[in-house]
Amino acid sequence: MALRASLSFSSIHQQTEFCFVRPKWKKKRLVLMTAHCGRGPSSRIVRSVLDNRKSNINGNGATEPARVLLERLFAQTQKLEEQIGRNPYLPQVAELGLDLGELESDLLDALAALKKKEEDLQDTERKVLIEYNEVNHAKLELEQREEEIAAASSRQEKLEDELRQANLTLASQAAEIEDLKFRLKERDQEISAAQTALDSKADEINKMKDELKTKSNEAANIESELRTKAELLDAANEVVQRQEVELQNLRSKIQEKEKELEDFLMMQKTEEEKLKVVKSNLEKQAMDWLVAKKEMKKLEEETSKYGGEANETLEDFRRVKKLLADVRSELTSSQRALTSSREKMEEQENLLEERLRELEEQRRSVMAYMTSLKEAQIEVESEKVKLMVAEARNRELERDLSMEKELIEELQNELNNEKSSLLAALKEKSTLQEELDRKRAEFGETQDLLQVKESELVDARLEIQHLKSECSSLQLMLEEKDKELLDSRKTLDELNQEIAELRVLMSSQEVQLIQATTMLKEKDESMQTMQDELNDTKMKYSEAETVVERIVDLTNKLVISVKDDVLSPLSHADETWSSQLVEKSTDTFRWQKNQLENELELTRESLRSREMEALAAQRALKLKEEELKMVRQKLDDREEEINKMKEMTRDADDLRQLYALVQERIGEKSTGDLAIEKLQLEAAQLEVEAATTALQKLAELSRELLNKASLSVEADYNSSLLLGDSPGTAANVASSGECLAEVYTELARLSALTEQLVKEAGLLCPQ
Repeated sequence: MALRASLSFSSIHQQTEFCFVRPKWKKKRLVLMTAHCGRGPSSRIVRSVLDNRKSNINGNGATEPARVLLERLFAQTQKLEEQIGRNPYLPQVAELGLDLGELESDLLDALAALKKKEEDLQDTERKVLIEYNEVNHAKLELEQREEEIAAASSRQEKLEDELRQANLTLASQAAEIEDLKFRLKERDQEISAAQTALDSKADEINKMKDELKTKSNEAANIESELRTKAELLDAANEVVQRQEVELQNLRSKIQEKEKELEDFLMMQKTEEEKLKVVKSNLEKQAMDWLVAKKEMKKLEEETSKYGGEANETLEDFRRVKKLLADVRSELTSSQRALTSSREKMEEQENLLEERLRELEEQRRSVMAYMTSLKEAQIEVESEKVKLMVAEARNRELERDLSMEKELIEELQNELNNEKSSLLAALKEKSTLQEELDRKRAEFGETQDLLQVKESELVDARLEIQHLKSECSSLQLMLEEKDKELLDSRKTLDELNQEIAELRVLMSSQEVQLIQATTMLKEKDESMQTMQDELNDTKMKYSEAETVVERIVDLTNKLVISVKDDVLSPLSHADETWSSQLVEKSTDTFRWQKNQLENELELTRESLRSREMEALAAQRALKLKEEELKMVRQKLDDREEEINKMKEMTRDADDLRQLYALVQERIGEKSTGDLAIEKLQLEAAQLEVEAATTALQKLAELSRELLNKASLSVEADYNSSLLLGDSPGTAANVASSGECLAEVYTELARLSALTEQLVKEAGLLCPQ
């Protein structure tokens, strides 16, 4: 008993020492409740310990640690042992023995209670640590929020200062605008006066311009008349000059004619000398020649008088020259030509008479032409006089025009100066107007800024209230989201486990597919060996055919030898024996041939069946590969959706943490709580809709996987029926069917789980 008590006490003492190592703010006290009735001090102590199982943990009242209580209990047990050792036969000792049995049981209960209390203390310690961390975190968040509120208040003060400065700037700008308006009015008056003066000067200049235009038109008309007269005078001068040139040409021609006549006279003298020899015979002709000479002299005199008609009589002189030459030739040639020369002289006389008449007519025409030329010269001189008068008048008009132009230029310069001053005034007015507009725009901008600052001030106040209201409104939403997030996490964990199981099944299915492909390769090799055996049988069949052909040749030879009569009965017997042998060999050959043909047909049929089975197995493998690809794609899509849901849960966790931080600061609701709650409800509805769509997609994906699994099971069953002959393929198909059945069950469980999630969320749409 004492040993048990000591052991229990030592364990309790160790636990209590472990408890007292903790910090001061974590100390847990056991309140001692003393009982007024009991059977002994030890029982009272144990009852006090047991009664303190559900005591509250606080630092008020008369509390004692469990170690002290256990020490007292140990001291009481030692006292009891000493009393028993002194006098074991006392009635009190018997009662103490009974008390010791009860004490042992009470000690065991106390130990259990202490262990439970220790566990409770550890739990409370953890909770206190968590709460302490949360309180510190909340304090930090509260300090940050207080800093934000202080920043908002400082910003509000800055905005108020900016509003005051804006009001001052507005007042100064209003004064500047009034000053600019007054200056603008003065400038408008000056510009209007300058504009009136400029208009009057412009009217005067326009009048002078009109007068100048009329005078310039008159001068232009006079100039045009003078130009026409000058042109006429130039034409007359040209005509006179041309006539003078013609007269000079006529004089030169007459001089040439005179030279020709002189030459002609010299030749005539020489001819006279020649004619003197035959003068006796030609006196009559000489007389005629003298007459002609006289006439020629007369003609020369006439031509000298009428030199103007020399051009027209030039041809006559040439003709006369020709006639004289003819006469000379006739005189030198013979006297027989005298008669002809006389006749010619007569003709020449007639021609000379005609030429004389023509010369007289030309002389008269030249005289008339000379008179007309003189009259033309007189007219030209009169026109020259008129032209000189007109030029003098034109010069006077040009002087007047130049004077008027100078006046107009001076007036134009004055007008330009006035215009430049007016433009400068207008520019100054425009600058003043622009400055006024700019000031007005600045005034409007400052007013807008003032309104913006006021609105920002109001927004800052509303933002402060809004932050306070947000802190209180996030609590309800986050408390509701916690449960949903826990449920969704559980479901996500289950889904992850199921996906891992599905991946394991997929890997096993891939292994089975690899095994099936290897089996198909083995079948191909067996088919190749059978094909080789078939080729060997064909070779044997061909060799047998050759042997039979040889035997037939031998039998034919034997039949030919039988036909000979020389053979003996032995040969006849040999012939019969050989014929029987040939018949037997042919029968056996036919039977073997039929047997080989049957075997070939059977092998062909078996090969065809094997080829069909191989094709069916290849199709089944292709279908399985496509189904596996589809299942992988669906699994990838599902993993993406699960990742999206995880991100949503993370966002919800962030919101919950924010709400937990805000929860400890703000207790009352502001006026904008209702609007904030509406916004939060809308956001929660959007999140719930997104979660429902994700869950519905999961359900649809699970259904599609079920359908694919059922189709794959049916395909496996059909392929097993097709490949039922070969035991290896049957075993492979059976194993793949079992794997697909497992996949089917897993997918059914996955779809049931997704539907259960949707139902638990209360958001399952009607199928």
